Amino acid sequence: MSASSMPQTTGSAPNGVLGSGVAAPSAFPVAVLAALSLSVFALCSAEFALIGLLLNVSDDLHVSVASAGQLLSAYAIAVAIGGPIVTVATARVAPKLLALVLLLVFAVANVLGALAPSFSLLMGARTLGALTHSTFAAVCILIAVRLSPPARQASAIAWVAGGLGLATVLGGPIGTAIGEQWGWRATFWCVAGAAVVGIAALALLVPGNLDRGEAESMRSELGILRRPQVLCALAVTAVSQGGWFLLYSYISPLLQNVTGFGAGIATVLLFVFGFGGFVGNALGGKLADRTLRGTLASMLVLLAVTLLVLSLTAESKVVVPVAVFLIGLASGALVPPLQSWVLGAAGGGSALALAANTSAFNLGNALGSWSGSQFLDGGTDVTALAWIGAIVVVVALAGTLAALAGRRKNGAPSD
Repeated sequence: MSASSMPQTTGSAPNGVLGSGVAAPSAFPVAVLAALSLSVFALCSAEFALIGLLLNVSDDLHVSVASAGQLLSAYAIAVAIGGPIVTVATARVAPKLLALVLLLVFAVANVLGALAPSFSLLMGARTLGALTHSTFAAVCILIAVRLSPPARQASAIAWVAGGLGLATVLGGPIGTAIGEQWGWRATFWCVAGAAVVGIAALALLVPGNLDRGEAESMRSELGILRRPQVLCALAVTAVSQGGWFLLYSYISPLLQNVTGFGAGIATVLLFVFGFGGFVGNALGGKLADRTLRGTLASMLVLLAVTLLVLSLTAESKVVVPVAVFLIGLASGALVPPLQSWVLGAAGGGSALALAANTSAFNLGNALGSWSGSQFLDGGTDVTALAWIGAIVVVVALAGTLAALAGRRKNGAPSD
């Protein structure tokens, strides 16, 4: 899951997270929150750590770049589909034990990935790690909220979200830098090592007397997913995410094989993309507070235009870095308004809607990466993925404008 998968952290904590029989704490647990943030950073970095190393994996395991790209789509699919299943299956496990077990499984999966002698075994290791992703992030939020004073629970969630946000911004570039220097398997070893550090920190710092609290009934929320505005918001999330991820999954081959940058510069440009996403996320939140529809429309237009420009100027070493930054900025700026739209359409507090939005983001990643691999396998040039992505984003823009216009027509505010 990416930062886009994390709900915005305004307002009070979700109902039922405090549970019964546990006194509300009075001190803000900085050490525990730091450990949770580190652990989430380690786990979530794995989702994007291979983006800049597809050529390396392709050469080492003797598969096409398109086939190597399926490591990204398979991970996203496992997060989107397997995550809710794992969450339901572990609903009665104590939070600390569940966090430790999930992080241990994740560490083992990355060790298996580092040792994998074949592409199929690497795919299996990645999928195993992905199954821990959503549930671990969720249980970290629960622990953070339960251990924080009631007035500061949103701040506690923000610490966990910070680990996820840093993973989105830095996970891919750092993973690429390590892999370029010492081989792609070193990236897996480093992620596994970070997970082990997280296990030690959580074992030492998280108290063992936490329970899961009162489980919320999902029956009352099922009708929310049938609301037209919720369905539209989820669809726009998935389609817009898939549009830019279609190219981003294969950005390293484009930068190296088309633009002509060396591996080192290509890695730097991944940091540029991440910085753009960081700036965009902050900008998108402020703009969405003023106008939801305006922010969605303007950022989708910027994203589509930038993808189109990149497809026409992919050989320019001047234009391409600017385009990479703007794609990062626009995609990052879409996160707050998309989340706000889903939450607002669901009534402002639906856990099921948030879970569905997480799946929508990851399904967008999966569909984008998979579609890109299919185009490349069919002989399409990697540059064409940019304008194909632009068309997909335009479809998301049209759906956004139609849906929000209908919302205003029905008397609900669209801004």
